[in-house]
Amino acid sequence: MRVQLFSALAVVTALCPVLMHAQGRNVPVPSTCSPQVNAKLQTMLQEHPKGYVENVMACGISAGTRVNSGGKHGSHHIITVNVKLPDGQAAKIQIAINDSLDGVVSAKPGDSVFAYGEGYTTGGLWVAGIHDVHCSTHPTADNGWVVVNGNKTPKSCPTRRSRN
Repeated sequence: MRVQLFSALAVVTALCPVLMHAQGRNVPVPSTCSPQVNAKLQTMLQEHPKGYVENVMACGISAGTRVNSGGKHGSHHIITVNVKLPDGQAAKIQIAINDSLDGVVSAKPGDSVFAYGEGYTTGGLWVAGIHDVHCSTHPTADNGWVVVNGNKTPKSCPTRRSRN
């Protein structure tokens, strides 16, 4: 009986941090787009991780939007964004917006775009992308967002108090 009680207590203790942090931290949108906003994006590009990188921010100028209406995760609007990195290089990235989770968000060529979410590296036309630009669904992720010409989606998310 004691072994079962201690085992149950250990499981609850291990899960408490995860359960307490189910909601993400809100990160403000920068007031201006500068290469420094893209610093974590640049680091991700240099390290070229195999998986996703949480809490990556990017900003730049849209080259347009295309719609991917298939796939197991549903329809997405994909905004191509030209960004300037702190090292002086330019890069083309994609912002993948899940229409079901995030709502339909698009940008015209020349629109200002900021995004915050889960980053990933790619090949081909884009060198990287950011998705999960919605309220946090991962215990270690902040709340994501996408901003086109000052219009932020989502408008707000629940927050957590601290990050341990």
